[in-house]
Amino acid sequence: MPDGSLSAPGLAALVEPGRVHRRVYTDPAIFELEMERLFGCSWLYVGHASQVPNPGDFITTELGRQPVLMTRHHDGSVRVLHNRCTHRGVKLVAERSGNRKSLICLYHGWTFDSDGTLLRVPVDEGCAPGFRLCDFDLARAPRVGIHRGFVFASLATSGIEFDRWIDPMRRNIDDIVDRAPGGEIALDCGVHRYLFRGNWKMQVENVVDSYHVPFSHASTVNRQGVQFSRREGDREGAKVIEGSRTATQWKQRRGYAVGYGHGWTSNTELNEDARSSPAWNEYRQALAAAVGEARAEQILAPRMHNSMLYPNASFMGLNMHIRVIKPLAVDLTEVNVYPIRLVGAPDAINVRNTRLLNVTHAAASFVQSDDVEAFGRAQAGLASRASEWIDISRGLGREETLAPAPGSGEPPVLAGPSTDEAIVRGQFKAWLSYMCAA
Repeated sequence: MPDGSLSAPGLAALVEPGRVHRRVYTDPAIFELEMERLFGCSWLYVGHASQVPNPGDFITTELGRQPVLMTRHHDGSVRVLHNRCTHRGVKLVAERSGNRKSLICLYHGWTFDSDGTLLRVPVDEGCAPGFRLCDFDLARAPRVGIHRGFVFASLATSGIEFDRWIDPMRRNIDDIVDRAPGGEIALDCGVHRYLFRGNWKMQVENVVDSYHVPFSHASTVNRQGVQFSRREGDREGAKVIEGSRTATQWKQRRGYAVGYGHGWTSNTELNEDARSSPAWNEYRQALAAAVGEARAEQILAPRMHNSMLYPNASFMGLNMHIRVIKPLAVDLTEVNVYPIRLVGAPDAINVRNTRLLNVTHAAASFVQSDDVEAFGRAQAGLASRASEWIDISRGLGREETLAPAPGSGEPPVLAGPSTDEAIVRGQFKAWLSYMCAA
């Protein structure tokens, strides 16, 4: 039984092979420690380079709860800066996005360049002897990594290298980006932003949980057990229920825990030969013209459904989007859902993909609304102390271990049915590693 302390032994006692203690979702002190040791040390998704296409462009976001800026500097580089004036600590930029030739603090007018360099201090004759502009540049994220335009940062000066952290998930990112005839994607089609009254880990677990789909999303399934069509050109979606049991087609989906808390679930193979619509056919022709027929076939073959880059970003290949999870409090989480635009694809397919995302993953959509309701009920249910433990034991002991490539340095992969909970157990293994690394 956990002793209630936040020492390494006390934290370790909260995670057992097939269960976790309710405190990891409900204890404000644990949440504060997560902000320090997990979100303060891990690699976090910041944004995409397409969100700052021009010099002077910026977006504001939070890494954990620390406000940051992602900017495009004059030399074309992308920078990640702390959004805090170095004079009196005022949040430098309040807008979510925009373009500025320079960043001027509203309080005393200190002016910074887009790379964080302090350019000017008004009325500088009042500065202390020995004052130097270069001593007051904006703080920069100690480490930044970029893959295919996706920008990640760590607030820690040391830790696992970016390349090693991202390696198990590179092909998941590539799987989405390669669908663009132009070889690039853009996040410039708006955002769905909403809050839910629940712990951030609920959303992180949910995106790689295929077990809940036939039940949480029962309203999306017809009497034959088939879900509504979620891809442009399909006449119907996957069969998820057969009578009162999970459908054989749905059971064929696989889940992969690939280390560092990352994981992904495979896609359901649908009737690819019958997939057709004016928008889909035009897009498929554009992709084949750009990369060749054989490569287009490879790119369009269903492989990856949901990919979770632990701890704060989900990449979905079915209803294409990036989902960013922002913890605000132990029982309050913000989610930002960004539609993906395929650069070089016909406008019609990008419009259709965005409209389908509105149907599935907006706050009031057919799918996401069910999940948000479940998260809120879960947080409310955890107030009960009838049981102190949360069960995550599905598939425990029957995982298949896949050895990594020799010399890759990657951890072994645990594979099994995506209706099992191996990926969730992998998340808590990473959680415990961060939390106990004082």
